[in-house]
Amino acid sequence: MAGFTGFLGVGLAEGTPLTGRSTTSTDPQDESERPDDPPIPERSTTPSSRALRNGSFESYLDGWSVGTDLPSEPGESTDPVEHSVSITSERASDGDHSLALYIDGIADDGTIWVEQPVNVSRVRTVTVDVYSQQESYNRMSQVAFFAGKKPRGGLAESDFNREKDIEDHSGWKTYSYSVDDLSGTVTLAVGMNVVWETGIRRYFDDVRLVTE
Repeated sequence: MAGFTGFLGVGLAEGTPLTGRSTTSTDPQDESERPDDPPIPERSTTPSSRALRNGSFESYLDGWSVGTDLPSEPGESTDPVEHSVSITSERASDGDHSLALYIDGIADDGTIWVEQPVNVSRVRTVTVDVYSQQESYNRMSQVAFFAGKKPRGGLAESDFNREKDIEDHSGWKTYSYSVDDLSGTVTLAVGMNVVWETGIRRYFDDVRLVTE
């Protein structure tokens, strides 16, 4: 995709979104208070020094890095379309928090994700829970999934498996991806791809490595 590709290592507190040219932090669903209780450990099934970290985003973005492959705003601008990454307590499928991803789909394109290195030698599948406000016949956004050797220039939209539409359900749904053909430490990335000309926000939670 011809556009803007970015990759950042971040550890943002809840309500402090990573944004593009302008922020969506005024949305109440992205502005919850950081809890006083200690973070809840994530669930991991991989006994490895590269086990999945913070799969339920209870420790905010600890362990994850953010990447984007975004088009420029239509017109003569070279700025990427508006986008944000934040941790919210508005809804969650596991624990108290989830990952909120937003892209302004004005250019009818764009991918945003989080990634980390994990050891998949004993892992059969990777699962991730995704929240859709309502089921729709319109195809607006897709789960973006990647597991494998990270390209030297970084990930781009074309590297992701984008076969699964998010609007095929209402509420939370678990999506599953086979990694049987992989071994050792690979880059694992989950996120959202937009294919509709409107602002899209979706929620992701409970990324898990499944050994059976």
